[in-house]
Amino acid sequence: MKIITDVYSNENKSLIEKSIARYSCAAEHNYHCYIDKILDIGPNGLPYACIFEDDMCILATYDSKTYEYRLFTEILAPVDKKANLLKIFLDHLYSLENVPSKVWVELESDTRKNVLNTLKDTDYTCNNINYTLIWSVFELSKWNGDLMQGGEWKDIRYYWNKFFRDHKVEFLTADKVDKEELKKLVYDWKKTRTTGDKAYIDYYIKAIDSNFIGYDMTRIMIVDDKIAAITAGFNSRLGYYYDSIGLYDTSIPRCNEIANMDDLINLKKSGFELVDFGGVEKHCLDFKNKFRPTRYYKTHVFSIIKKIKDTTDNN
Repeated sequence: MKIITDVYSNENKSLIEKSIARYSCAAEHNYHCYIDKILDIGPNGLPYACIFEDDMCILATYDSKTYEYRLFTEILAPVDKKANLLKIFLDHLYSLENVPSKVWVELESDTRKNVLNTLKDTDYTCNNINYTLIWSVFELSKWNGDLMQGGEWKDIRYYWNKFFRDHKVEFLTADKVDKEELKKLVYDWKKTRTTGDKAYIDYYIKAIDSNFIGYDMTRIMIVDDKIAAITAGFNSRLGYYYDSIGLYDTSIPRCNEIANMDDLINLKKSGFELVDFGGVEKHCLDFKNKFRPTRYYKTHVFSIIKKIKDTTDNN
């Protein structure tokens, strides 16, 4: 087992990418996505990766102030080994001088079930699910939204045609657009978020500053000579595209729907087989349902703590 805290060196980057190439099984399994997400936990966020034999890996982050650890999406390993690797990783973390206050994980339903079974007779407690995300997947060989035919597409077809009649619309790649203008869209979008819908924008700003390094596709929608939407993503494994970024100008009605619909049509033309539109909580699913995903899956976010042994002398 090798612990990596310098995830930026060429040697360690190569180890992580080798593991991802071999065991990728989640939409966010991408080296640059991991790097960009480290800032999500705040200014104290730091990387913490663990490489096991046969290139298996756990990618994580930790807060250097609170010592909360957070696994970055699914464990990179065969299905039947994930739970045991997590147990080994937990044993390591709780052997450190600064033991974790909590270890947060986000796992798909089957992985979570295996973890619960593996840890049930140990000193670890898996807390209740904090929240569940529902992920929308489009099998593009079955998805017919590009044609927009039939009653099921009537609404989208109407406002799609109206939008292009009412506006001057063009699509550019990110390298053709000023970085500061892209950032302005991010900052303006953040201002529209409600108090209960916290927006983490460091991920987006870092992607822009890096010229979207690691992304396989960027698409900037320009409406009436103004940046109206950003969509970007990457091929996390062969034929599987994760639509990682989707931001829009809230002052332009329907531009979010247009940008996402265009994204799907463009991805189908580009030959992708599966498109993952990311995870949201159930109450936010209505928007993604407009585009008629072909299937869904769930991930569950919960924390793990180690039980405190009672050392009281009862004699």
